[in-house]
Amino acid sequence: MNLKITALDTTLIRVPLGQRTITDSQSTVDHVEFLQVTLETDGGITGYGMNWSYTPGLRAAQVMIDENYAPVVVGGDPYLRKDLVKKMFYTNHFVGRVGAARVGLAAVEFALWDIVCRAAEQPLWRYLGACRTKVKAYSTDGGWLTWSEEELVRDACSLVERGFDAVKVKLGRPNPREDFARVAAVRKAVGPDIRIMTDVNCAWDLGTARFWGERLADLDVFWLEEPLQPEDVASHAELARSISVPIAVGETLYTKESFRDYLETGAARIVQADATKLAGIDEWLQVASLAAAYHRPLVPHTNVQQKLHVQLAAATPGVMMVENCYESLLDIWEEPIHVTDGHYPLPQEPGVGLKLTAATIDAHRIG
Repeated sequence: MNLKITALDTTLIRVPLGQRTITDSQSTVDHVEFLQVTLETDGGITGYGMNWSYTPGLRAAQVMIDENYAPVVVGGDPYLRKDLVKKMFYTNHFVGRVGAARVGLAAVEFALWDIVCRAAEQPLWRYLGACRTKVKAYSTDGGWLTWSEEELVRDACSLVERGFDAVKVKLGRPNPREDFARVAAVRKAVGPDIRIMTDVNCAWDLGTARFWGERLADLDVFWLEEPLQPEDVASHAELARSISVPIAVGETLYTKESFRDYLETGAARIVQADATKLAGIDEWLQVASLAAAYHRPLVPHTNVQQKLHVQLAAATPGVMMVENCYESLLDIWEEPIHVTDGHYPLPQEPGVGLKLTAATIDAHRIG
């Protein structure tokens, strides 16, 4: 099918979280911003892309798309996606190669993928070629720093009752002893067979991470996520050599070269690539190939974009499981997917799965 892109539209919305305000070591979240990208074609097929942020600022990405990327994309062939992405990338060369510039780039790239999947009448996972019929999930929704120890334990047990056999606990309180005590309480409550992951959100220094990271091994913690600042690959490598708990990184890495550096130096054992932080699906697949070459498992970071990463996981043998978070926001999506018995089902409708409902856009549009 020959197609030409005839129009690009962007819409910015801000959606209340719909649950208690949540806090990690870096952020307090009560709203999430979404940037919807819509690409029209002369064949009547419309593609939808999206990106998101739980802090304000997506308007900057919207400006990049409207002023830099739209002139490149409109009139282009969606099947020449990689050429269009390359041309878009170089329009922002002196404005920013990551951050808002890349967030906007990924949103457009998702819409380009959505067009070709819809044209083929296939969901993304089937278009790529699948290796599994469902995807294992783990939950982050019960481990926030603002929860009391009693709430933390109650939520962890509730998630296990729902069928999750892996849960995440946030770390980064002013006194790391409190962090350790909270993880110990969860371990005691859920027993030895449930995986517990921990996430510092970059708040520790190397000394703190080395001291407490090894003690977390006594609680059979499955991984220690983002213990240090993400730019400091050398310290992550030193930490990885000095503790037995595997280091997981990726939520705040924005290029395949960053993942390469972590893998080459042995600084990470779990790869948490996020297509919404990279330049989209193509770069995510490149990172997945890197992880496979180093025999490292891939566990996509995902907050609101579960449907995208579940489909990528279904097509990627090295994926261990996919994060489940912000379940209160599932209804903003057309045809959302819900975890059942600890697993995500695979969507059957064509496309990438990043279309927000018209009701959500009408209710929460900014500007």
